[in-house]
Amino acid sequence: MKQVVFIVLVINTFILKSQTQIKIVKEDNQFLFFQSGKKNDTIIKDKSDLFFLQLPDSSKQNITCYIFNGQLVKTKYDKLYQLRYIPGMKYAHCYIDTLFNTTFEGNCSISKTIQINFLNKKTHTYLLKNSYTYQ
Repeated sequence: MKQVVFIVLVINTFILKSQTQIKIVKEDNQFLFFQSGKKNDTIIKDKSDLFFLQLPDSSKQNITCYIFNGQLVKTKYDKLYQLRYIPGMKYAHCYIDTLFNTTFEGNCSISKTIQINFLNKKTHTYLLKNSYTYQ
């Protein structure tokens, strides 16, 4: 009887040791920027001026959004921003810690075209360049 218990314990030990645990770490590494609702290259105030913005957690600190003749304004929803037309002004948007920070970058040529550039500061490459016409 003691031998049977011993053999069962030894077999159990080998079975338990051979099991491996798989740890799944969820990281959201998608960069998304698109117009909410009807997609159009023309911005109309309160109709087509809402944009969805999602930056990867791992590179939030490295991405800056430069906007010529406009500014992104946070709405009551987490990842939804309103694109406001501000002629002749250039703004930069970036994350500092967990806050979405907006800074005035200076003047630009006055135009009805709002240009949006997302720049990766680490690699000095543009992730996205879009232009919209304000109506």
